[in-house]
Amino acid sequence: DFLVGFMGAGKSTTGRALARRLSCLFADLDGRGEARFGLDVADIFRRLGEPVFRAEETRQLAACGRYHDLVVATGGGTFAAEANRALIAGLGVSVFLDVPWEDVVRRLPGKRAERPLFASPEAALELYRARLPFYRAADLQVRPEPGEDSEALAGRLMILLGERA
Repeated sequence: DFLVGFMGAGKSTTGRALARRLSCLFADLDGRGEARFGLDVADIFRRLGEPVFRAEETRQLAACGRYHDLVVATGGGTFAAEANRALIAGLGVSVFLDVPWEDVVRRLPGKRAERPLFASPEAALELYRARLPFYRAADLQVRPEPGEDSEALAGRLMILLGERA
């Protein structure tokens, strides 16, 4: 299962909770890229450039195919690339965590330094709007309820994913 969505959607926290509930492995694509380069995402963008980051992201995504039971938190831009969408379609179910823009902004205060594409709220909103059509192409779309934490959302996802099986 692959969680997709914008920065601050809760893909990593929800993914960890879902993996615990499913008793399977969890992978965070951004974290795997950071481990590969020994740099955080912002430094990878700054020092090596976005194309290097995106190529590694696709490589890490393809490597996820080695595991049978795995929950993957993708990066905010992963699902925007056609090749990545095709990889994910071949490997499992994509789930769009549909967090409204207002919630994204509320979740990311003070984190602009670690989010290279969130330099300005205006530019980030443009990016959010540009990526929405890709996210909406996911197999499932789930909008977190107001006040719903990652554990509760993971429980709801288990039910929705079970209905697809």
